[in-house]
Amino acid sequence: MKLFPSGLAMGSAFCNRVSERETLSKNISNITHTVIMAPRRYGKSSLIKQVLTENQCEHAWIDFLSVTSKEDASTKIAKGVGQLLLRLSPDWKKLQKQAAGFMKSMSPELNLGLMGQSLTLHMPGQSGNQAQSGSIEETLLQLDDYAQKMGKKAVLVFDEFQQLNEIKDNLSVEAMIRHAVERSQAITYIFSGSNRHLLHEMFGQSNRPLYRLCQAMTIERISAGDYSAFLKKLGKTQWGVVLDPEIIERIFFYSEFHPFYLNALCEILWSSDTPPLLEDVDNAWAWYITNHKNVIVSEIINLPVNQKKIIQALADQTIKEPTGADFSHRTKLSVSSIKQSIEALMAKDIIYKNANDEFALLDPAVLTYFRNF
Repeated sequence: MKLFPSGLAMGSAFCNRVSERETLSKNISNITHTVIMAPRRYGKSSLIKQVLTENQCEHAWIDFLSVTSKEDASTKIAKGVGQLLLRLSPDWKKLQKQAAGFMKSMSPELNLGLMGQSLTLHMPGQSGNQAQSGSIEETLLQLDDYAQKMGKKAVLVFDEFQQLNEIKDNLSVEAMIRHAVERSQAITYIFSGSNRHLLHEMFGQSNRPLYRLCQAMTIERISAGDYSAFLKKLGKTQWGVVLDPEIIERIFFYSEFHPFYLNALCEILWSSDTPPLLEDVDNAWAWYITNHKNVIVSEIINLPVNQKKIIQALADQTIKEPTGADFSHRTKLSVSSIKQSIEALMAKDIIYKNANDEFALLDPAVLTYFRNF
């Protein structure tokens, strides 16, 4: 297992999140539905997977990122429900008998193929691979009913759920999901997404169907103390010595405690047979930025010019009051243009307010790029 994975961090690669794990575990036990919000690559999926593993939860994971219509949403949910039904009743013959009397309107079809067992739910009015969105509510309610009859609890994870906000007639889908979720007695729902602005709208505005449906959990960056203990332990395991505090501070300086970039930097450093020196940390970060330049700027390159000016100014210096005369002079933008650009960049999670209540760039690689290229 990689110590510093670029994807899911599990087992010994998982760092801290003690309070978040405790809260999420308790929510699952109590069937308290949760919406987890954090920028991309902050470790939301790793946290959820870790908790599901620790609690040995039967679950299905439904990714909404590619959803473009109500039919897409219904089809994905039906597939996830089918997967979870198999996990709740792994006995093939028993499930065959149960499926005949369960979800009759959805014509459940059990199959055994090269990839193992699968349960396909054919929605009413289904044509080809597409399903009518009106089936969503019924599908979820009957899943919960089945779990209750089996005397089991389970979890449905709706990942990148904010994408639902982008489809036509999304409110009707949200309303059907709410109707099923608030009646659930055996299935705990976890909603997760990387666009906090959209998720706040979906779950935090009183005119939206999902308003106050879930307990909200915001994932922040891991603290210096927790990361320091984690790196010292892994350094001792790797090289038999405790890392110099200056080395750890330099890692923190570049990564700014951003989980993805701290892992990326440490993966390079831990590939060496000897403990890193300060210049090794500098060189490793420079190498990473240079070799990933295209990816780093991909989200920035097509932004409006005014937003790029804001990014450049914040790369030079964070600021508490961006509408002041000094910042306006630095960016050569009017106060109204600054406000508009700040709001847009905040909504895209490109800038954020740091622990000092200053506007800053969220991505440390973008910060380095704008400072040096």
